[in-house]
Amino acid sequence: MASGMERVIDETRRLRQRALMVIALSIAIVLISVGGIHLITKLDKTILSGAEAPTQQSIVSAVRHAHSVARPAVNGLPPGMVLGYFYDPGNAGNAAAMLQHYLPVLTGIIPFWYTIYANGSISGQTNPAVLQLAESHNLWTFALVENMAGQSVFGPLLNSEVARQRAIDNMLTLVEDNGYDGINLDWEGIAPSERSAFTSFVQQLCAVFHRHGYYVTLSLPAETSNQPYNGWTGAYNYAALAKSADLLMIMAYDEHYAGGSPGPIAAPSWVQSVLNYAISVIPPSKIILGIPGYGYDWGGSQTVALSYGQAESLKSQYGLSGSSNHFEYVQDGQVHTVWFENTTSFLSKINLVTGYELRGIALWRLGIEDPKIWNFLQ
Repeated sequence: MASGMERVIDETRRLRQRALMVIALSIAIVLISVGGIHLITKLDKTILSGAEAPTQQSIVSAVRHAHSVARPAVNGLPPGMVLGYFYDPGNAGNAAAMLQHYLPVLTGIIPFWYTIYANGSISGQTNPAVLQLAESHNLWTFALVENMAGQSVFGPLLNSEVARQRAIDNMLTLVEDNGYDGINLDWEGIAPSERSAFTSFVQQLCAVFHRHGYYVTLSLPAETSNQPYNGWTGAYNYAALAKSADLLMIMAYDEHYAGGSPGPIAAPSWVQSVLNYAISVIPPSKIILGIPGYGYDWGGSQTVALSYGQAESLKSQYGLSGSSNHFEYVQDGQVHTVWFENTTSFLSKINLVTGYELRGIALWRLGIEDPKIWNFLQ
């Protein structure tokens, strides 16, 4: 992502953003052996102790039992979070059925349903069936509030005490009325000049939410160093925000974005650089690594966002084969370059999560990913 980048607005308008969040499946350790890649799962000793090689069923059951028996306020988030951003545009009737598919592997969801405005008001439509299904399976839920209404929201909002308080009151009501565990701020494109104002707003929000026993999580753009004047990342003071917020989801994607030149969505070396900086200013236990499930097709009149399935279909359509997540094709005399995320790229990021001992992952977004990734999280 970068300042001034074009947004791909279609059924996959948010393919670019985010990542896996809150609760306890555990930090996954990927080992390469003669038999292939195996996923070994560790749980906090308070959840499982003294058990040798627990099965998937015992792990998931123990995690969910711990979640349902005790949800301690503010500091009770368990290790090994596996979260999915949940977006269901124009598909509300089938949304619960879609979520059902992911229940064996997820520990929480982040519904992408709500928009905030300059005066602190919030609009959006809640899908009760999805939240009821999540609750019945003891999934953590975090209401994502975004600013797709426009980047001009933040000057008026952050610099008006009336608007700030209205925003906090409205988010608290949203969480309380719908049974969420907390909020997720996905506020992108804030001007670097609002860096201090955004930090103070998050502090104010956390004070209120923590007093009521709710969590505050932030979806933040990735950066590899402290750049307070950068047009895309300058507003987000990692170190200061980490002192108040419960989780910081680092959106480690769009290394190459829709408005720029072709390249990997999130190369392992770049993600590693992002994490090297993040852990220098944020406790690893507060970091959720955002992992993409999408790709881009550069070429023609505009860059198009692709799901994994769409990318593979293009490969087949042009007679291409192989397991690479990068290919080119020619259409109407125009060379197209495609990069997308698949299981191989996903596993490289899981290795980083375990190596850095992060709290977990968040996938942007459920429904567009390579379905084979879930074989390594079961």
